[in-house]
Amino acid sequence: MEVKQKRWDGNQFRHRLAMFSHAAILMTLVTLWLIYLVDVLQPLFIALGIYFVLKPGADSLARRGLPVMLSYISMLLLAIILVLAAGLFAYDQASGIAEDQEVMEDYTNKLNAKWNDAKSWPMVGESILESGATLNGTLNEDLLLMGVISEDASLSDLISGVLASAGGIFITGITVLFFLLFIIFEASLLPGRIERAWPGGASQRVQLIRDQIEASVNTYVVVKTGVGIGTGVCAGLVMLIFGIDLWFTWALLTFLLNYVPYIGSLMATIPPLVLGFILLSPSMVILLTVLLLTNQQLWGNVIETRWAGRALDISPVLLLVVTAFSFWVWGVVGMILSIPLIVILKIVLENIEATRPLAILLSERAPTLEEAWREAVKDGRITAYEERMLLELQDVLGYTDAQVTLMSARIAAEHALRRGRLTIDQIELISEGVNLLDDPEEWSRPFEETITDGKLVLKERFFLLKLINELQDEEE
Repeated sequence: MEVKQKRWDGNQFRHRLAMFSHAAILMTLVTLWLIYLVDVLQPLFIALGIYFVLKPGADSLARRGLPVMLSYISMLLLAIILVLAAGLFAYDQASGIAEDQEVMEDYTNKLNAKWNDAKSWPMVGESILESGATLNGTLNEDLLLMGVISEDASLSDLISGVLASAGGIFITGITVLFFLLFIIFEASLLPGRIERAWPGGASQRVQLIRDQIEASVNTYVVVKTGVGIGTGVCAGLVMLIFGIDLWFTWALLTFLLNYVPYIGSLMATIPPLVLGFILLSPSMVILLTVLLLTNQQLWGNVIETRWAGRALDISPVLLLVVTAFSFWVWGVVGMILSIPLIVILKIVLENIEATRPLAILLSERAPTLEEAWREAVKDGRITAYEERMLLELQDVLGYTDAQVTLMSARIAAEHALRRGRLTIDQIELISEGVNLLDDPEEWSRPFEETITDGKLVLKERFFLLKLINELQDEEE
């Protein structure tokens, strides 16, 4: 259905121009703050990201009767144990290789041999020689002549430099821990402050925005963490089978860079492939490459999509621009932190009337009403924020209440069949759709006798299948 277009006038143009001007000024100020206040803001944002990682587990413990603060402390201690164990194991792997002179010499000899072989390859060898390399020079000598590295640089120096940065990471970790403890404490007090700061209806609106931010970021964090663990474990097993040194370190890097959309996991495959190039035959390097890339694509494009759907709803081009910008400002840490922050920004823009067009421009694409309903019911409940946004979208697209009631009932029934269980909210949606059928009496009584919340049994599945067909016929 067509949407009525508003007439464009000079006042609207000046208003939009002023809005974009203010946004440009604000972005400039934010960039300067991020650059010059990095020592303060970076630990704060890292702590905020860790808070969202811990929150789903802490909420689950709290629902089981554990006090909120104790739930967060338990998750925090578990996270510290896991991080320390993983970090110490990776550090031990790296330091063991860096301190073993025989291993480093063997790596250097094999790398020089591969480098000299590459000089004889068609086109590739010519490009290397034209860049300043000599015919029989070692890799270090040629890279020095090509201006790629500084004098006396070596592979062991690179690993030693990485290990030397561990001390700085430890100091940053202590700062992050203090920030995190205060964020956990402040989060429990925030709802009361919102109520006092915005009494009445405004308080509910602010609370809706807060709930939506938490829901979206929690979904992103849970999905990315789960997919990152799966990708890292599978990649680590592949590298272990192929005998790639530092396999656990590269698997840990794969897990961390998985938080960077599109390019993160691909970047993590570069170090093990370089080692594979040194250690393995060409056919085995090709096989290793295929397995690592297949693993990354399977988890990133298949499993993650089925798990999260369009949870982010951010333009892919915007994501790449944001990650590139954040890498320029804060490096790899910025790339990991930037996506949750842009999700928060988009949600805030959606809930302010004047900035809602900006939120739409940030989106991957404008959803249909059916897609919006599918996104809303996938967690089994309809929040007040989702209900308000669905009503606004219905009004914009011109759907009647009857059309939406039948559509939402069908979508709720289809989702229940896929998940194998029904929630109270889904039952209410389906019940409203049953009341609009041509012969509601024929369906309402069997519905009340058959359908209950919880896990679906075979009888309920058959009933829902017949009901979905009836709802589809009614919609048509």
